[in-house]
Amino acid sequence: MNENGLRRLDRLAREREVALERDVPMGPLTTLRVGGPADRLLVARDQATLRIGLELAREAQVPCFLLGNGSDVVVSDAGIRGLVVRNRARSVHFRGSRLTADAGAPMAMLVKRCAGAGLTGIEFGISIPGTLGGAIWANAGAHGSEIGDITTIVEAWDPGSDALLSLPAAECAFAYRESRFKHSGEVVLSAELELQAGDPGRIAALVAEHQAQRLATQPLADQNAGSVFRNPPGDHAGRLIDVAGLKGFRIGTASVSTKHANFIVVDRDGVAADVRAIADHVRAVVAERFNVTLEYEIEFVGDWPAGAPGTESSAGPGREAPG
Repeated sequence: MNENGLRRLDRLAREREVALERDVPMGPLTTLRVGGPADRLLVARDQATLRIGLELAREAQVPCFLLGNGSDVVVSDAGIRGLVVRNRARSVHFRGSRLTADAGAPMAMLVKRCAGAGLTGIEFGISIPGTLGGAIWANAGAHGSEIGDITTIVEAWDPGSDALLSLPAAECAFAYRESRFKHSGEVVLSAELELQAGDPGRIAALVAEHQAQRLATQPLADQNAGSVFRNPPGDHAGRLIDVAGLKGFRIGTASVSTKHANFIVVDRDGVAADVRAIADHVRAVVAERFNVTLEYEIEFVGDWPAGAPGTESSAGPGREAPG
């Protein structure tokens, strides 16, 4: 990272009276709880501050990484260069059966708010540990449903043209764990979801059922980043990893979960490099045994070796984390 870029960033932040934190450890801000420091961190509690942070990084010409709840990411032990903007904008509005929420709103919070309002269709989101913005970015899903199924409009910002975009779902290129936002550099600011009126008791029961299933099948008591690999067509990554005999396989401070093979869990003093090594080993074994190349669902961010599969090295302005 060019020190001149950080000096420009600091100067621009002072001019706009924006407080940046320096050398902030990223582990406590992620569900995996590993990773080194970010050069600079800005906590954005509203859309205006979020936009300012993204614009500061663009003007200073430093890399910018947008962080939500910190799920589905593995931060390098070397940390993240440039600016990390932590999106904590969480405004929520209801209009009939439609919900509009900021991208920083946690999915679990939205599910509970909708259940209280007697609105159904988003119950599956209780099993998504990230934010609405991360869910849109990755078209996250659970229990046979995806966020793209209930999305009507996404409001986004294009850092290239400085334009605010209002995109109908048909233009968001939603597919299995995919959306246009993974490739366009556009930043999700908020989204409108279409729900239906339902019986509050039945909604609460379904949410509880999903929570119980998740607790029974996933290593929630352990530090993890969520599902490591996407499911290949017609199969499940966890099944392939299990059949390959890799449950419990350990490297250093990390191991393949014995509860669900598509999760990697780490010790309290976990090292990101161990997670990377296990993930790469699992991927190689499954490819050799079954001729199936697993694609990463988690993102490896920060200063990883150049060219490593699945890495996003200190992404450019507007890059958003999946969680």
